[in-house]
Amino acid sequence: MENPKRGEMELSLGGKTYKARVTLDAIIKIETSCGLGIVKVLSRLTEGELTTSQVCSTILPVIRGGGNDFSMKDVQEIVWDAGLANSMRAVGEILALALTGGQDEGNEKKAVNG
Repeated sequence: MENPKRGEMELSLGGKTYKARVTLDAIIKIETSCGLGIVKVLSRLTEGELTTSQVCSTILPVIRGGGNDFSMKDVQEIVWDAGLANSMRAVGEILALALTGGQDEGNEKKAVNG
């Protein structure tokens, strides 16, 4: 059985599951697109102040990191189909993984459902 790479996760949104991966590059892209550090992005999420645009900008580089060739428009459609609440929950899991570095016990893949 193949060992999962650091930061790998399964992102389930809108009835579909996507291979995703939180990488340093993804974190930098999230920070750049949101104009905030990753901890501030998490803070905005928990305070209910993360915009829909920022939700999509958080999901896009992570879903691309999993090997998916998606555009922002593709991610916007996924978020629309999944619903904003489910998408925000997925962003919370993405940010948690970003802050822990993907060091789950036994290095299992992290499943995210939305």
